[in-house]
Amino acid sequence: MPFKKGDPNINRNGRPIGARSFTTKVREALEKIADGKDYTYEEAFIRAILKKSIIDQDIGMMRTVWEQLDGKPLQRVANPDGSNLVFFENENKEKTDKAIQRILNRRNIGKGR
Repeated sequence: MPFKKGDPNINRNGRPIGARSFTTKVREALEKIADGKDYTYEEAFIRAILKKSIIDQDIGMMRTVWEQLDGKPLQRVANPDGSNLVFFENENKEKTDKAIQRILNRRNIGKGR
């Protein structure tokens, strides 16, 4: 059954009509900071980030900037034999359960030791 535009039964507790997103609010605040200056709000934001990460040497900010530029490093989960561990697929559930049990046994957490 397709949804009709304006149907009150869809997402009744959703964002109220006319509410602004957090991003919009931040953008407006940055525009006020840069108002009348010789740079845009984006440039003001970038300057603040660079000051925090480079001049103040804030490691958390450096990490955030780096992750935004290059993406977060991949973290892989593997079976003890090095093969990929697949969770919650019906056809592999038994294999996954056995792999998890082997890991738990190795760490003396699960049953079987």
